[in-house]
Amino acid sequence: MDLGPHHLRLIDAIAATSSISKGAARLGLSQPAVSRMLNRVERQLGVQLFTRTSGGVRVTAVGSEVVTRARAILAGLDDLSTAIAADPRAAQHLLRVGAQPSPIFHRISAQFAMLFPRAHVQLRVDNGQQRIVSLLTSGALDVGLILEPLNCRPISPPGLHRHEIVECEPAFVAMAARDPLAALDSIDLVQLRDREWIDDPSDDSSYPAYFRQACATAGFLPRVSFWTGDWGMIQALIKSQQAVMLFHPTSRPVDGITLRPLTGTPLAHRLVLLWRDDAASTARRMISALEHLYPQLVAEQPIYSRWWNAHPEAHPRIPQVAG
Repeated sequence: MDLGPHHLRLIDAIAATSSISKGAARLGLSQPAVSRMLNRVERQLGVQLFTRTSGGVRVTAVGSEVVTRARAILAGLDDLSTAIAADPRAAQHLLRVGAQPSPIFHRISAQFAMLFPRAHVQLRVDNGQQRIVSLLTSGALDVGLILEPLNCRPISPPGLHRHEIVECEPAFVAMAARDPLAALDSIDLVQLRDREWIDDPSDDSSYPAYFRQACATAGFLPRVSFWTGDWGMIQALIKSQQAVMLFHPTSRPVDGITLRPLTGTPLAHRLVLLWRDDAASTARRMISALEHLYPQLVAEQPIYSRWWNAHPEAHPRIPQVAG
């Protein structure tokens, strides 16, 4: 059995009402039908999502993560349905841009008014790589900037064009500035085997699996004890030496936090622009701007500048930067 939107809505309804019977009423289904469907979902996933009590149900720890991800997927589906249902004439003057969050997208989005003065730009920032691709292929987005883990085959669906802005952007590890490992120029991934990690529960891209695979190759399983996408909480956990986390190498410096490259670059991704046929001129303008802006971000980070200049194969079309 493959999970579909109706299964995700069932999980959401039960979590929202803390009750199978109330969840069933919310879905317009009978309680026995919902109970049977929930049992099938839990068997398929191999985990218990809810603990049954006399007063209703309570979400388990793993169930909480599943609920978060289910709601993120449902939000994307609802947004797609709205876009498809919209009057096509109303979108003629729109430029719909989607991206996974990254410092380079933050930088270029500030220039959209200058780059596209005659367009009304709508932005969608989404952790889900596949959601961006699906929205592009469906026609709900015109251009998308995604991050492809290097262990994944290049994404090139029919009807979409692609251009790799950066062939290999490494993942850096963020840790407390007073961490003993912060004194090293680079860190072996295995040196982090006893550290606690932070994961973003809304990231349903292929990167979490890629991260765990890299750790397994290094000989350990990562101890993920914190799940949050809240920037304030992430900073607090890292600064207090409770956890470490993977960061973009172009991330803006934060007092009390140090970024270090991983020896041998075991984790990296491609920075890729995708676009539809009718957005070719927009894509050309964005490619030119991205390849101009990216070296600026690199130059602002001395540690990344050294890595960048030592690995010209990672960016054959973009020159080295002043260290």
